[in-house]
Amino acid sequence: MLKKLILLFLVLLCSLQIHAQQSMVIRGTVNSVEGMALDLVNVSIKDNPRGTVTNQKGEFSFRINAKWPLVLVFSRIGYQLQELPLDSMASTKLLAVVLMGKTETVETVDIRAKRRNKENFTFIDSKLSASLPDASGGGIEGLVKTQMGVSSNNELSSQYRVRGGNFDENLVYVNDIEVYRPLLIRAGQQEGLSFVNPEMVSDVQFSAGGFDARYGDKMSSVLDIRYKRPTEFAGSASASLLGAHAHVEGTNANGKFTHITGLRYKTNKYLVSSTDVSGDYKPSFFDVQTYLTYRFNDKWRLGFLGNISQNQYNFAPVDRETSFGTINEAKKLTIYFEGQERDAFLTGFGAGVLNFSPNSMHNLKFTVSGYRTSEDENYDILGQYRLHDLEDEEQQIPDPDAGVSGIGVGSYLEHARNYLFGAITNVALRGAHSLGDNNIEWEMKYQHERFSDIINEWEMRDSADFNIPINPNKLEMIYAYNAENDMSTNRYTAFVQENRRFDLPRSTMDISVGLRANYWDFNDELLISPRLGVSLLPEWERDFRFKFSTGLYYQSPFYKEYRMQGGGINYNIKAQQSIHFVGGFDYYFTRGERPFKFSTELYYKSMKNLIPYQIDNVRIRYSAKNNAEGYAAGIDMKLNGEFVKGVESWATLSLMSTEEDLKDDSYVNRQSGETIFPGYIPRPSDQRLNFSLMFQDYFRNNPSFKVNLNFLYGTGLPFGPPRSERYKAVNRMPAYRRIDIGFSKELTGTQLNPNKKAGVFKNIWIGVEVFNLFDINNTISYFWVTDVSNRQYAVPNYLTSRRLNVKLITRF
Repeated sequence: MLKKLILLFLVLLCSLQIHAQQSMVIRGTVNSVEGMALDLVNVSIKDNPRGTVTNQKGEFSFRINAKWPLVLVFSRIGYQLQELPLDSMASTKLLAVVLMGKTETVETVDIRAKRRNKENFTFIDSKLSASLPDASGGGIEGLVKTQMGVSSNNELSSQYRVRGGNFDENLVYVNDIEVYRPLLIRAGQQEGLSFVNPEMVSDVQFSAGGFDARYGDKMSSVLDIRYKRPTEFAGSASASLLGAHAHVEGTNANGKFTHITGLRYKTNKYLVSSTDVSGDYKPSFFDVQTYLTYRFNDKWRLGFLGNISQNQYNFAPVDRETSFGTINEAKKLTIYFEGQERDAFLTGFGAGVLNFSPNSMHNLKFTVSGYRTSEDENYDILGQYRLHDLEDEEQQIPDPDAGVSGIGVGSYLEHARNYLFGAITNVALRGAHSLGDNNIEWEMKYQHERFSDIINEWEMRDSADFNIPINPNKLEMIYAYNAENDMSTNRYTAFVQENRRFDLPRSTMDISVGLRANYWDFNDELLISPRLGVSLLPEWERDFRFKFSTGLYYQSPFYKEYRMQGGGINYNIKAQQSIHFVGGFDYYFTRGERPFKFSTELYYKSMKNLIPYQIDNVRIRYSAKNNAEGYAAGIDMKLNGEFVKGVESWATLSLMSTEEDLKDDSYVNRQSGETIFPGYIPRPSDQRLNFSLMFQDYFRNNPSFKVNLNFLYGTGLPFGPPRSERYKAVNRMPAYRRIDIGFSKELTGTQLNPNKKAGVFKNIWIGVEVFNLFDINNTISYFWVTDVSNRQYAVPNYLTSRRLNVKLITRF
């Protein structure tokens, strides 16, 4: 019996050895010439149906049972089909394939060793930002708003919410450097230009949660941007009714020095003049940005990233007329204004980076960066208002001396002289090491923050000759903030992260494990954040990829979060905490020879030490107290692929619930005298359902004529009376519904005919965009009218109406 068992074992061992010799696993990555990972690339064996499709990181892996040598075929819409001969040694290497676009001559396929990219991110094609009809002009942020788990209800702002978080919970990196935005912005029309210049971008990655330890201390999302290192001279210019931009890029003769510089000008006067408030709008936003690199040799490289941005918003309102309500109860608000608003935001950013790569396995990067912001907010606006039923207006009372009747009649005076100066300085050392199947990253960073703040802001309201709130002994304001602060703090952060790939029977597993530490001397708080990510790629007939991530995410307070509404500072503030659990899968398939990918993710976030806040337009006012706990839970789904052959489109659907429980909120029932504890209430970002569609099409007989459609739908957000208790914010705004559509025509260029050019121009595009196609009145916030009985009426502040935009884009 023992001899039979030994014989059986030897037979099995031989059969396994023979199978191992005949069956091998081929792995690799596919990128564009710009360095962007390409998903949905078909990878197959020539004259053999066996193959696979690259995932969102451009990775592919499949087992081959074929005779060597063989030929792999790589194909993707918009890129040249490539054939790559391989011998049996290919199974011992990680292949890195670079595909070139159809507009360029391709003779060979470039193969080189490349470190595996482990981040569980969604890759976004930055080139689509030029054709996306987006009223905010955000470009990259406009594409982000259409991703899984992302919501937005303001076309004037480039800000977005992710899975129940607010604007301040999103991280934005450019070349591994965190970037910031002004702090005093209170409305989308003041916001101006976002930091990211789309024409300078080579790679965009976005994570809606469960991100790695290499990304910092926020609770919601990460937008990771890479800027180009050009290989040849090129440039672009564009102009529209919303502004203009231009950029140039290039390199010197030996390729050691590269440069790319962009200038942008934006004005949203054309858009904001379509709102209910008429007046003299003079918004002006300008920035210049540059990225320079110099390669001393194969080991040393120096880089510089710089940005200067100036936003000016001047506005002198004249009047406002807003009709709202239902058919049976229609009302109208009329306001006549005096005064003006003058705001100025000047920001500067600079970063120097020194890279040292002793070999292809190790890299060290030393970074010094600084951000400065100077912000002035000044306004004195008197408004005299009347709120009445529309029936009263239709009756047209003939006697003007009979007096003015209405639900609410009065005036208000708003005053502000707010100033803020902020300076953030960073020094960081980062390393990356590839050790066989292990990839290790680490960083140590020091950050100094200084903020000087002067607040002088108040509002007085008079209703029917009675000051509100009514006090016979003195004149009281609706609110009054007056404070001066000068804060200087230091932060110390570090992380270490390991990425590793395991080859399992008939599957491949990637594991990312990391640890992040943060110390802030303001509150003497040390935070430790462990994080884990796992992805599994089984070798099934159907191409699936499963993923799971979890981690502890702290958000150490930034200046706005520990400054109380009245201007005081809470020196006992602590970091907010969120534990993420995210699981899902990607399914790659084809229909009618067109590639598609269906993705879904389930998530749950348990949060404590939350700092409650209220939001008005885009201004977030924090309570500066860690007195709440909460959760966010939901499911996100996305289908993207070639709905129309040759161009990519996608649709996303998100269902979510996020609530919080304030520990110290209660009220007394006036009838019973019983103390009521509200318990869990919706957070201000509780947008239960979101749907987005980014759709591209073209004329079959004239592919240079294209159509792009951007559709956003989101159910209403919670709201309540201003400066009231949080538990009162349980009403819901109407749903946000918006469709923007763009039509573009290429007049000349390489995409139509490689030999056809207009002088030095590679291509020229002319486009027409229709914003808010169905002219829907979307609500961003409310103006509250109080009568002498202290009864309050919420009058909606509507966003922009339908507008037509014309733009011209050239590339050379």
